[in-house]
Amino acid sequence: MLRFCDKWWMTAGRGAFAALFGLAVLFLPGLDHRSLALALGLFAFVDGLMLAALAVVARHTLDQWWLVLVESCASFAVAAVALAWSTEDTFGLLVLVAAWAVVTGVLEVEAGVRLRRLAAGEPSLLIAGGLSLVLGVALVALSEADVARLTAAIGWFVLAYGGALGIVAFRLRRLAAAERTSRR
Repeated sequence: MLRFCDKWWMTAGRGAFAALFGLAVLFLPGLDHRSLALALGLFAFVDGLMLAALAVVARHTLDQWWLVLVESCASFAVAAVALAWSTEDTFGLLVLVAAWAVVTGVLEVEAGVRLRRLAAGEPSLLIAGGLSLVLGVALVALSEADVARLTAAIGWFVLAYGGALGIVAFRLRRLAAAERTSRR
């Protein structure tokens, strides 16, 4: 567990990137369908790269490292679809983001359950996964969303998600420090 917790900075990087993306989406006025799809595709691609790197690093320290790799593949799939997006179909884009949020949420809730067992009840990854699930369900409820509402939903979610990942990273860092101290 210690070797994985020492990689807290990888989770911090994902959180910072997500928060910056959320702020950019919220404060860039007038995104159209194509611009939103492009931004989402680039975000999903970079997130997939970060998750793939985390899976490689964690393969010797986490029993379920392959779930991180599955989440990475889901991000790459969303990136491919979003970057190839050429229609003005807001509902299709909404369904894509909702499906990605639900898949990510389920995988992170599962990882959060494992982290709670290893780290004395640590809830932060459960919260991040729960946020993803809530976004997925909320987006389905926005069945007639326009680009502005979809952009706002994505921006606020990704900003909150980045904050949750920042908390996860901070707690992983604290766990690593505590583990090193207890070994001395």
